[in-house]
Amino acid sequence: MTRETTLPPAIEWPRIPAVAWRRGIGLPYEPAPRPRVSTQLVDDGPWAGVPVGGMGAGSIGRTYRGDFRRWHLTIGEHRVDERPLDGFSLFVGRGRATAAVGLSTLEAPARPALGVGQGTYHALFPRAWFEHDLPDLGIRLVEEQLSPVIPGDYESSALPVGIFTFTLENVGPDPARVGLMFGWQDDLARERGVAGPGRHDRCATAGATGVRMTAPAAPDGQPASLAIAAGTSGDVAVTTASGRPLIAADGIWHDFASDGALDGDAGASDGVGEPELAAVAATVEVPPGERRQLVFALAWDLPYGLFGPGVRFARRHTLRYGTAGEAAFDIAGDALAERDGWRAAIEAWQRPILEDSRRPDWYKAALFNELYLLVDGGTIWTADGPADGADGTGRGHGANDVGRFALLESVDYRYYNTLDVDFYASFALLRLWPQLELSVARAFVPTVALDDRQPVRIVASGARSVRKVAGAVPHDLGGPDEAPFERPNRYDFQDVNVWKDLNPKLVLRLWRDAVASGDTDVVRDAWPAIRQAMAFIEAMDRDGDGLPEHDGIPDQTYDTWPMSGPSAYGGSLWLAALTAASRIGSACGDLDAADRFARLAQRAKERFEALLWRGDRYAFDATSDTVMADQLVGQWYADASGLGDLLDRARVETALRTIHRLNVRSFAGGSMGPVNGMLPDGRVDTSSEQSQEVWTGTAYALAAFMIGRGLADEGWETARGVADVTYRRGLWFRTPEAYDERGDFRASIYLRPLAIWAIEEALERVGATDRG
Repeated sequence: MTRETTLPPAIEWPRIPAVAWRRGIGLPYEPAPRPRVSTQLVDDGPWAGVPVGGMGAGSIGRTYRGDFRRWHLTIGEHRVDERPLDGFSLFVGRGRATAAVGLSTLEAPARPALGVGQGTYHALFPRAWFEHDLPDLGIRLVEEQLSPVIPGDYESSALPVGIFTFTLENVGPDPARVGLMFGWQDDLARERGVAGPGRHDRCATAGATGVRMTAPAAPDGQPASLAIAAGTSGDVAVTTASGRPLIAADGIWHDFASDGALDGDAGASDGVGEPELAAVAATVEVPPGERRQLVFALAWDLPYGLFGPGVRFARRHTLRYGTAGEAAFDIAGDALAERDGWRAAIEAWQRPILEDSRRPDWYKAALFNELYLLVDGGTIWTADGPADGADGTGRGHGANDVGRFALLESVDYRYYNTLDVDFYASFALLRLWPQLELSVARAFVPTVALDDRQPVRIVASGARSVRKVAGAVPHDLGGPDEAPFERPNRYDFQDVNVWKDLNPKLVLRLWRDAVASGDTDVVRDAWPAIRQAMAFIEAMDRDGDGLPEHDGIPDQTYDTWPMSGPSAYGGSLWLAALTAASRIGSACGDLDAADRFARLAQRAKERFEALLWRGDRYAFDATSDTVMADQLVGQWYADASGLGDLLDRARVETALRTIHRLNVRSFAGGSMGPVNGMLPDGRVDTSSEQSQEVWTGTAYALAAFMIGRGLADEGWETARGVADVTYRRGLWFRTPEAYDERGDFRASIYLRPLAIWAIEEALERVGATDRG
C-alpha cells in the first residue's frame, strides 16, 4: 500500500458551477511534483484526467495539466510516460506583435508553457474542459475534450478516437490572427517494439486535413497507424508538417511560432537525435469581441488485441474499419463529422441526472467520472472470438452481436472480469450497455464444468493446488499474458477452488441480469451450470444446518481476512442464491429443484438468524463479533433483483443503522466512508490488513443498499466519504480498491468502484433522491 503525500496545491472540490458544460471536478493548473512510484504497487501521482479513446480500443490518458501521459494502447499494459512534445500550442498575432505558448504546464525545451493559475480543468466523463485564462494575449480559450462513449451505442463507444474543440474569444481591442497546433511524436514504432520512424502521409478529405503515421512492420505482425487532424470549414486555414523535430532551428515549433501556420515538410533538419513529429495547425482571423471555433481529432488503429503467445483478438472497431491497420485518418475524419451528434447524445444521457437538484453535486461528478475505467481498464472488446484465418476477424468463434468484453481488475491485479469484484461493478454495464453485461455473465457459464488440473502454487501459503476444479466458478476469465476467455483462473494468490462466494455470486448475477433485461434465456441456458454450482457449495455445508462453513482461511473476496464457520457475508450470499435458484428452477419448469431450493433457503434462514444475530447486527462469523460493513451483501442483491426479504426486515434495518453508526460515523470522524471491520466498542478491527481498510466499491454498494431501504441520509453520507477521499486526495481517474485511515491506498485504476452505479438502481427503485 502506498501513501499519497503530495497533492497539487489549492484544489477546489467540489466545483460544479451552474453552467452545464462546466460541471465536474475543478482543478487549477498547478505545478505538481514528480510521483513517488511504489516498488510493489502502481502509484502514478495525482495528475490523471479523463482518458481519450473508446471502450476496448486502447486508451491514451490525458492529465489536468494538458499533457498526454498514461498509455494503454497495448491491451493489458500500463505505462506512464511524460511526452511534452505531444499536445497543443497556441499562437496569437496582432500586427507585428506575436506570441506562442504550449497549452500545458509541462515544460518542453524552447517552448513556453502555461504558468500556475492560467487554467482550470473540469471533468465529466466522457468529456473534459480546459479553461485557459490568457489576459496577456487578449484571448479567452475553452477546450472541450470528447470521446464517443455513449450508452446504448455499441459502435461509436468502441472507436479509438478523441475530439478536441477549442472556442476562441478575442477579448483584446485589435483583430487577432490565432493559430492552434496539434503536434505528435512519432512513437508508434516504440509502441510496437520496433526501431525507427514509420511512414508519414498528409491526408485530406472534404472536412478534415491531417497527418497519418503508419508504424513499420512489427515482429508480431500487428499493423498500426495513428492520425492527427483538424476540421476544415469556413475561413479556417489548415496546414501540416511531418518528419521534422520540434525545437531545432528549422523545427516545427519555430515554424509555427513565427506566424501560426506550418510550412509543410520542406527543409532539412539539424535536430540530430531529436524525435520526429507530425503536426497540424488551424489558423483563423478573429475580430475584437468575436469568437471562432477550431476542432481537432486524435485517432489510432491498432486492429488487434495481443495476448499470450499466438493469441489475438480483432478489436470491435474493425467491424467498421477492417483489420489492415491503416484507418486512423478515416476514423479521425469520420469523428470530426459526427462530433455534434455524439455531443448531443452524451448531453441527452447526462442531462436528467445533472439537472436533478435532489442528487448531490459531488455524487453527479463521481457517478460519471468513475466510468473512466470502461476505457482505461485494460479493456477488451472484440469483433468476435479469437482472430484466425485469412481475414483475421475470428468470425465463427462463438460469434454474437456484441462480441466479447472484459475489464482488468486493476493495473496491479491483472485478471479479466474478476467475478467477485465485478459482481459489484457490473451495475454500470447493466444500466448503460446491457448487452455487454449479458455477454460478460454468459461467458462464465461454460467455465463451471471446466476441470483444469494444471498444478498451481498458491502464493499466500505456498501450498499446491490445481488451476480449476469442476463445479467451482472461476475467479476470473484469464490474464493478458495468457489466453483471456480460454484459460480462466489466472489469479493464484489464494486457492479459489474453495471460495464460498464465487458460485452464489454467479447465480445471483445471472438472475439479476435476466430480471433487468427481461431475457429469461440467460438463466434457462445456464440452468445446468447453475445446478452444478449450487451443488458444489451445498457440499461445503458439512454439518447439514443449511449454511456452508468457511475453513478458517481467506476463502472469499476478502482474501487476507479469514472467516470460520458460517458467516454473515457468505451466508447472506448463499441465502440469496438459494432463493434465486428456486425462482430460476420455476422459470425453467424444474419444479422439483425449485421446491428443494426453496426449502433449503428456509432452513438456511432460520439457522442464519439463530446463529449470527447479535441484537443490533449480524456477526462477522461464528467465532467473531466484528461488525462487517459488507455483512448483508446477499440481501442487497436480493433487493436489486426483486427477490424480496431474505431476513427479518426490522433486523436488516437495525443492522444497517449499526453499520452506519460504527463503520461510518465512528471511523475517521465519518469523513472517509465505511471501514470494513469495526468492533462493537467502536475500535477498528485490526486482525487483518483488509479489516482496517475502506473498500471503495463495497462502500458504494452499501450506500445503494441503505438508500434502497429508505435510509437515504445514511446512504449519502456513506458514499460521500468515499467520493471525498477519491476526489480530494489526488486519486481521481485512478480510484483504488482500498485505503486506510492514514490515506495509504492500494490497487489503483480498480474495477469495483463502478458499483456507484448501483446507487442509480436504488434511486430508481425507491424514488429516493434526497440531498446528500
